[in-house]
Amino acid sequence: MTEDTGGTLVRRTDGLMSAAVGDELLMMSAAEGKYFNLNDVGSRIWELLAQPVSAEALVAALTAEYDVDADTAREHVADFLAALRERGLVTSAGETAAA
Repeated sequence: MTEDTGGTLVRRTDGLMSAAVGDELLMMSAAEGKYFNLNDVGSRIWELLAQPVSAEALVAALTAEYDVDADTAREHVADFLAALRERGLVTSAGETAAA
């Protein structure tokens, strides 16, 4: 698992512009001049990241909203957050959620 599992709170990086295009979300980093595209599940995670949130809270939301088991959701959320972090789209909120 990555560092974005458990109680670490994650939040969106400031300075990103976004627009919904059908079921997808198109985002642009003005600082880097790069575009990013998220599918419907990625868009939902991005929506949930509007406030600092833990990976486990994301897993709970996704298992409630989609036909996915917690272990699969946990693995995909960890991978997705790692990819967002690598691209500079999310960062640690600097807090730890209560266990």
